[in-house]
Amino acid sequence: MALLDKLSPGKQLLFLVLILFASVFTFIPLGLLIAIPFVEGDIFEILSRMELSETQLDINMLKYFQIISQIGMFIITSFLFAFLVSGKVFSYFGLNKKPKLKLILIAIIISLVSIPLVNWVMEINYQMHLPSAFASLENWMREMEAEASRLTDLFLISTSISSFLTNLLMMAILAGIGEELLLRGILQPIFIRITNNAHAGIWIAAALFSLIHFQFFGFFPRLLMGALFGYYFYWTRNLWIPIIAHIFNNGLIVTYVYFTGSTSIIPKLNETKSIESTSVLMLFLSLSLTIAVLFLFYREVVKMDKKTNEIQ
Repeated sequence: MALLDKLSPGKQLLFLVLILFASVFTFIPLGLLIAIPFVEGDIFEILSRMELSETQLDINMLKYFQIISQIGMFIITSFLFAFLVSGKVFSYFGLNKKPKLKLILIAIIISLVSIPLVNWVMEINYQMHLPSAFASLENWMREMEAEASRLTDLFLISTSISSFLTNLLMMAILAGIGEELLLRGILQPIFIRITNNAHAGIWIAAALFSLIHFQFFGFFPRLLMGALFGYYFYWTRNLWIPIIAHIFNNGLIVTYVYFTGSTSIIPKLNETKSIESTSVLMLFLSLSLTIAVLFLFYREVVKMDKKTNEIQ
């Protein structure tokens, strides 16, 4: 049922936007209806104060709607679009191919060795300032960043195993699957076709990946991570690799916070350190190892492709 297969990438992008809008007006009301039997009191009153996050019920409701949006607006939307384009959902994303364990391990090593580099980029990003003419815009952006950090801390800090598992599901598994399906699996190939340039398509999708988090002072580190995931998919043609890498990255943070009770692993806007605070040696080592291991990843992909072609 490849109804959208013959359309230009621009028209496919338009259909995707329409499907996303339809999912908003479908899954949010559906999630609301599902929640009614499980909450005490007026559901609309609860929703009106949910953003304040003053009680555990508020936090639980925020998590619930986050999960609903991830499943509906990211995962189901992506599967529906892939079905309309190709009729073969799993092959469209390359999910029908078993990921190579060696590539997964290398991707995980890249995630680990790049941590000092990514944190340094975030420190620089946090210290950026807009021209004085845009001071009010910058203040608004910093207020949004502070609120996002507050909500992240409220979500993560928990002593119960159930909250830990919920956070893993919401912030690692569903986020990794949903965002990679939509950003890397669908939008990246569309942008590559529109621009007729693989690198442009990868970086545009990475920029959107960063923007949808609405944390402007974390834009550049997320941009770099999004591009990294994009190259994983472009080189391997297998979405399992960026999905697993994304889940590992987010899951590492969730697990660290749960077992330590501290969110110090996540840089804060109001706790920026001087750029010099990051050891030059550590930064150089992180950058060098990241480049070296990324080259190893690419070389392994080329080697595997060569073996596949020889067999064929």
